[in-house]
Amino acid sequence: MKTRNIILVETVLCFFILISLISNVSAVDVDIAGDLPDEANEGDIVEYDLTISGIPQSADYISFETDLEAYGSNPLFNFTEFNITSNSNNYVLDLNDSDEEVLVHIQGKVPVVREVVQTDKVTLIKLDEKRTGYAYYRFNLLDDEKNSLKDSDTRTFIIEVPEIESFEAKLDTIENSFMRNYLTDLFDKGLVNEANELADYLNSDEEEGPEVSLYLAVGGIIAALIIGAIIGIRIGNSDDDYEDDDI
Repeated sequence: MKTRNIILVETVLCFFILISLISNVSAVDVDIAGDLPDEANEGDIVEYDLTISGIPQSADYISFETDLEAYGSNPLFNFTEFNITSNSNNYVLDLNDSDEEVLVHIQGKVPVVREVVQTDKVTLIKLDEKRTGYAYYRFNLLDDEKNSLKDSDTRTFIIEVPEIESFEAKLDTIENSFMRNYLTDLFDKGLVNEANELADYLNSDEEEGPEVSLYLAVGGIIAALIIGAIIGIRIGNSDDDYEDDDI
């Protein structure tokens, strides 16, 4: 009889623990009103509403983050019910012991992942290697000491760079591995236009034949590398002259 009572008590305890776990897991609900594509273009304007409900009593703060950038006079975060706005990419909202839902209007611009440097007639285009893992938002519930609770959510996106996709498609049609490697090196160094021109030439139906095309392309690559070296020297001299003027 005692064994049966013990089993009954353990069963009841397990049931209540299970109910508690289920309620904790499904406590926070996130609703998004707006279009958040998985892939976005540089400079795209993104605007949406985020509603967080079912916030537990143990949460005293919510930490918000976004990789979107502020533009114009529009704030990144607009907590409409709290009458609070912020242009900071990271904002901690005080819940004031409230378990009501939180509505935040988020509006920002997708970051630009390129840097364009113009020197005489040569254009250098450097592309940031990071193009994934950007966040429309990240939020995390915090306790009264701002320690992280388990409730959080993240929505990420990829920044599309058409130049990269177009260039990679051109490389796929070039059989010579030597040329593919050199064209990739040119592209990565910032000579994007030159790399594309050479790739287009190799993929064209020229009458000279493959060997002549190869020699011409190699000559073009060497010329492009020389141009890149000259640009580096000019930029270095400009910096030195600037430092001398300061002295």
